[in-house]
Amino acid sequence: MSSPHGTLEVTIVEARHLKDEDIVGKNDAFVEVYLDKDYKLRTKTIRNSNDPTWNEKFTFNLSRSHEDLHISVYDDDTAGKDSIGSAKIDLRKHDFTKGPYDEWIKLPALLGLRSKGEIHVTIEHHQ
Repeated sequence: MSSPHGTLEVTIVEARHLKDEDIVGKNDAFVEVYLDKDYKLRTKTIRNSNDPTWNEKFTFNLSRSHEDLHISVYDDDTAGKDSIGSAKIDLRKHDFTKGPYDEWIKLPALLGLRSKGEIHVTIEHHQ
């Protein structure tokens, strides 16, 4: 199946059970979304929550070379940002003709031993 092209509307809905091993207490979480490292979009930061809700929508132009949507969740802190976890969605595996992608995605820990939480993402594809 070839990669779709057109536009991709990505909604970062919410996250749950976010864990940052270095932080005691709650995260100040935000999400970066990108198809290309050169063009990253990010949500606003939700303070003091391990279960933040963003409901933010991003639009990307999709070319045939785009295969994965990258999602990284960070804790915003005074020294910069700490990675909570990241995931990627293989756009070729979802049949957008059957409707939008709507999933909770696990943020695996580095060794995959335990989850860093989950993020709820919806994706609509428009030709």
